[in-house]
Amino acid sequence: MEVLKLLLEWGILRQNYGFDAVIYAGLAVAGTLLFMLRLGLMLILGIDGDLDLDADIGDIDHGGGFSIFSILSITAFLMGAGWMGLVARVDWNLAATTSGVLSGGFGVALMLLASSLLFYAKKMTHEVKLDPSDAVGRVGTVYLQVPEKGAGTGQVRVTVQGQQKTMSAVSTGEAIASFQDVKVVEARGDGVLVIEPLA
Repeated sequence: MEVLKLLLEWGILRQNYGFDAVIYAGLAVAGTLLFMLRLGLMLILGIDGDLDLDADIGDIDHGGGFSIFSILSITAFLMGAGWMGLVARVDWNLAATTSGVLSGGFGVALMLLASSLLFYAKKMTHEVKLDPSDAVGRVGTVYLQVPEKGAGTGQVRVTVQGQQKTMSAVSTGEAIASFQDVKVVEARGDGVLVIEPLA
C-alpha cells in the first residue's frame, strides 16, 4: 500500500501531496501508538486508564453517564481522522478540502462509536443499588430462620425493585421458621427488613 511506504518518507509525502498529508500521517501514527499503548496497559497490566474528560473540556453530558470526551474517544478520533485523511489524499488522490471533510467526519464518527461502546460497557457492569424500603408491604418467604425479636437476624426472599433478593431480616415478635410466608413491615436504616408472619 502506497500510504505505508510514504509514512517512512516524510519529505516525499510533503513534496508530492502537501503539508496536510504530513499532518494526517502524524495524527495516524500518534493515534495508533496511543491506542496500542492503552491496549497494552489494559491487557498486560490490567490498567484501564480511561478517563471521562467532560469536567475539563466542558460539560457535554448526555444523561446516564454518557460522555463524548474520554481518552478512548480522543484516541479513536486521532486514529480515524489521520488514516482517513491520509488514504483520501494519497490513495484516492482527493483534493485537500475533500480529504479534510472526510477525515474530520470519519474521526468524529469513530469518536461517537467509541463513546457509545464505552457507555454501554459501563452500563452492563453497573450495579444497581437497591432501596430496601421498596420491600415494605410486600410478601416474602423466610429463607433462613429468623430468631425472635432481639435475638439476631435471619434471611428472607422478597421482591425489591422488581428483583428477587435475599435480605437480612428480624422478627417483630416470635421466631419465624424457614419457608414460612411473611410480610415486610419496615426497612431499617442498615438495610435489615423487619418482618411478621402472615395472619
